[in-house]
Amino acid sequence: MSHRTDNEEIEDVLIIGAGAAGLAAARDLAVAGWKVVVLEARDRIGGRIFTFKDPSGTVPIELGAEFVHGKSPELWQIAKRAHLELYEVSRRHLYFENGQLTKSPSFRAAIESLNDSMKASGVDQSLKDFLATLPDDEETQRAKAMVVRYVEGFHAARIDRIGIHGFIKANEGADSIAGDRAFRFIDGYIALVQALRAEAERHSATIRLNTTVKKILWSDAGVEVVCAVGRGKRSFAGSRAIITLPLGVLQTSRGESAEVRFVPELPDEKQRAIEHLQMGHVLRIALSFRERFWETLKIWDQDIEPVKFADAGFVHYSELPLPTWWTQLPIRAPVLVGWVAGPKADGISRGGRSHDVDEQPERHLPHTGGEALGSLIRDQAIHSLAKLFGLSHEYIRDRLMAVYFHDWQDDPFSRGAYAYVPVDGLDDQIALSQPVGRILFFAGEATSIGHIGTVHGAIMSGQRAAREILA
Repeated sequence: MSHRTDNEEIEDVLIIGAGAAGLAAARDLAVAGWKVVVLEARDRIGGRIFTFKDPSGTVPIELGAEFVHGKSPELWQIAKRAHLELYEVSRRHLYFENGQLTKSPSFRAAIESLNDSMKASGVDQSLKDFLATLPDDEETQRAKAMVVRYVEGFHAARIDRIGIHGFIKANEGADSIAGDRAFRFIDGYIALVQALRAEAERHSATIRLNTTVKKILWSDAGVEVVCAVGRGKRSFAGSRAIITLPLGVLQTSRGESAEVRFVPELPDEKQRAIEHLQMGHVLRIALSFRERFWETLKIWDQDIEPVKFADAGFVHYSELPLPTWWTQLPIRAPVLVGWVAGPKADGISRGGRSHDVDEQPERHLPHTGGEALGSLIRDQAIHSLAKLFGLSHEYIRDRLMAVYFHDWQDDPFSRGAYAYVPVDGLDDQIALSQPVGRILFFAGEATSIGHIGTVHGAIMSGQRAAREILA
């Protein structure tokens, strides 16, 4: 470790990343009396939790994680210790097909109807291949279509890559914590990681922001982490390290051009796991309006009964560029959030890299990616809302106050939204989560079996890595 000096202080544990996983590990180790330093490239904590609080707004704007899925004890215990207030999200969903309001399909029932067949499949296979083995009667076709929309939209996955065994494990994990219920933090998701940071620092952990890890040198003697700090470099030495880099960043950590390099390279089994697991793509956009104009609009269902958009927590319209929208209910705020994931998000991003930027009212936040993509996703959002509500584009634009968007795919510190499990990928999750030589430990949502792609999964993984070190 050539950068280490004789008088350099050696920490017990270096933690790479101040997201939910890194801060959860830092908190537990610091409480146990260990000397911990957390190294974070961004100028903020939270990682893919990114809350923006507009002084003129009524609710926090989430650019990353927004919903607390279910009642994971690991997450809720942190919230309870910090006296954080959560509220349950509206469970009222409206569904459109071919421009018409339809009876609300049950994604949960459709998934459960196929789950037993998936479990009976001894060999893991892609969801696409599995669905091809099922009958083509009308009821099964409808269930297939719902499962595809759910997997692409919620898991941000491609059906030709996601494995059914990993999908089953995720469903079981969600069922174990009442994952069909969703909650929000009154003060935004940032409150959770701020609480973890406060606990860690209260027990003498150190969190260093604007400290970009470039090289991780490791051996049986310990770890040295070389970082870019401002225009210079600084090295940190530790007896051990916990790596919480997102999967997308780990996948670019090989070769001379890698932004983060391991020296020596990680073992082949670990590297194969990193390369095989998949990172999903999500585009989400929040639009703030002058008023809640949609609450005055009515639509008619199949029984010729009026339905108010004012009562909807979520609206699904698969033919739109942004097929999923949600309000802030039960809080009534002039904010709508649009969401597209998986292959549809890939398609929009490819178009956005060369899209011309026009002069429309929007707010580009610090560290948001790609103005061209931001402009395109805004235009797609306005088009989607105009079609959904039966209003003109001009009507939507005239009431638009601000647009909030972050390009996670292009973010050098995330390289994607969250991970999913491909065919035969459960073994890769195990391999990725295993320590290397009792020196390098790994955490992050991609390592959380059954809870991949979630904040509570990230917290669980950080706590697991801390237990491994304490053991």
